[in-house]
Amino acid sequence: MVRRFAIGNLVVGMLMAIVMVCLLFTLKIQGAAILGVVSGFLNLIPFLGVILALLVPMAAALFQSTSVVSFFTIAIVVISLHILSSNFLIPRLIGSRMNIGPVAATAGILFWGWLWGIMGVLLAIPLTGVVKLIADCHPSLKNLSNILGESSRTQHQPSMHNEHVDLPTVAAPNISD
Repeated sequence: MVRRFAIGNLVVGMLMAIVMVCLLFTLKIQGAAILGVVSGFLNLIPFLGVILALLVPMAAALFQSTSVVSFFTIAIVVISLHILSSNFLIPRLIGSRMNIGPVAATAGILFWGWLWGIMGVLLAIPLTGVVKLIADCHPSLKNLSNILGESSRTQHQPSMHNEHVDLPTVAAPNISD
């Protein structure tokens, strides 16, 4: 479960880093590759990540560019990436890998963040995954498991193929009389 979470975050971070590197190359910012990668992965940090992801490339743009357009372009792209990743990519990529629905992933981030602050947000998906795993294993928690997302792959899922149907049997009439 932790491996899936780490791989999901790595994929999201790489996608954001690629977009940032392309943007900084387009704006002709020196050191675009390293600045873009750092900014892309900083964007994954809850709450402070968007500010840190903004500071790094904007400081470089401030010293290297005379155009105000590049400064605001960086701000708009970083904020847009943060909104996109927080609301769509992370719940879909990481939540789906852990069999957690996107709504449950978002609710988990809000709940654990409210309960434990920044550490709760960082651990929200794995903690929600543990709750889902426990709910999958106990039949009495089946409703919670269904609310949190996809049903467990280990549970029996009825299908149209290879399904055995028990039909009621009718006793044959006794004709020996």
